[in-house]
Amino acid sequence: MTVGKVAGVRVEGLEVRLPGQALPVLSNASLELRPGEVVGVCGRSGCGKSTLLHAVAGLLPWARPAEVRGRVVVADEDVGDLDPGQRAHLFATCLDRPDAQLFLGTVRQELEAARRLHGETPLAARAAQALGLVPFLDRRVTELSSGERQRLALAVTLAAAPKPVLLDEPTVHLDEDGVASLARVLGEVRDLGGSVLLAEQAGFRLSGAVDRWLRLEGGELHPCPPPARPTLPLPVSNPGEAVLEASGVRLVRGGRTLLERASLAVRAGEIVLLSGRNGAGKSSLARALAGHAAAAGGGLAVTAGRVRRPHGAALLLPEAGVQLFADSVAGELALGGADPPALADVLRQHRLEHLGGRAPWTLSRGEQQRLLHAAVDALRPAVLIVDEPGQGLDPEDLAELAGLIARRAESGRAYLIVSQRMELSALAHRHLAIVDGALVEAGGTR
Repeated sequence: MTVGKVAGVRVEGLEVRLPGQALPVLSNASLELRPGEVVGVCGRSGCGKSTLLHAVAGLLPWARPAEVRGRVVVADEDVGDLDPGQRAHLFATCLDRPDAQLFLGTVRQELEAARRLHGETPLAARAAQALGLVPFLDRRVTELSSGERQRLALAVTLAAAPKPVLLDEPTVHLDEDGVASLARVLGEVRDLGGSVLLAEQAGFRLSGAVDRWLRLEGGELHPCPPPARPTLPLPVSNPGEAVLEASGVRLVRGGRTLLERASLAVRAGEIVLLSGRNGAGKSSLARALAGHAAAAGGGLAVTAGRVRRPHGAALLLPEAGVQLFADSVAGELALGGADPPALADVLRQHRLEHLGGRAPWTLSRGEQQRLLHAAVDALRPAVLIVDEPGQGLDPEDLAELAGLIARRAESGRAYLIVSQRMELSALAHRHLAIVDGALVEAGGTR
């Protein structure tokens, strides 16, 4: 069994400037990641958490233009002059978009490639088992759900321990079981003497798995308490008649039956949460209800049943970036139908007023998510199906979005929120779950 060299990481005076931005994203950011500890970084969306990890990993300025100053030291070796390939043997990095680092056909092939890269480390096989990948080792990666792909990307990365590991938003696609499994694996990394630096918006989900937290604010890092669970408003609207209905729906994807005889109704002014384990079929059902099953890929098909939806039904996909088309934030809102005289108010309402001239693809994940919600809100759909609305949103942003949803529901809009984030159940009138191929009530009507 091969065990990598146990090393810590020291970041000294890191400064990062991106083209076209007046202020640096990072200024004099410093931290020490010691062997045998897990350190979390939190902060408002867009503050630079991903940029910090990219700079430490050496992806800047190689992956995107940036001016980088400061030192990154691993095992007393200054790695500032190394390109990403030369740093690869020192770190293992899991990005916030798992699809960006999964290249092979099947789960088994990805895990075997990681084993060849890192050697027979203590976690080479253990991480895959702990993260629940064994039942579908021979399944094609393209047939996995977003949560299953994240489990795979995490297993591939954590197999490198006890080398230092960098994780960007590691819980974003994980259900509650997946988060608990990740917490256990982080504990094993710690026991091996390995170290983990992670950036996480929903830090409260990892609870005691993180030894200490740093808050990134104004380009600098400061010690802070563990992030708290957001407080969300209770629903106050009175639901009316059904505006979205499905009866006897059967969903098949990649030759596997996900749902049998699924029926539901969402009423005007009602907020319904749909949850389920990773791979249960939540996103597939969302696409089927919105009429986009054929465009979802992966062989998704509605083979039975009936869906009735209003003409004004809209679907928000988990990846905001694939739904943004304009060359500026203000232009995106105009495409969504935002009234020009009210544009400044819309920007302020979604904390985008300082980003009006920026191109959407230059925004952080959380900023893109806020922009997408603002653009779709301007369309005023009768029913809005939102798949994982909390991605990239810090607790304050999530609370603000929940308040907006509650206000829109009061005015009659219906919401179907698809998520494994159980804190969102406080916002919902009803909670449905997909369990063993059936759609069931997971909580009583409020």
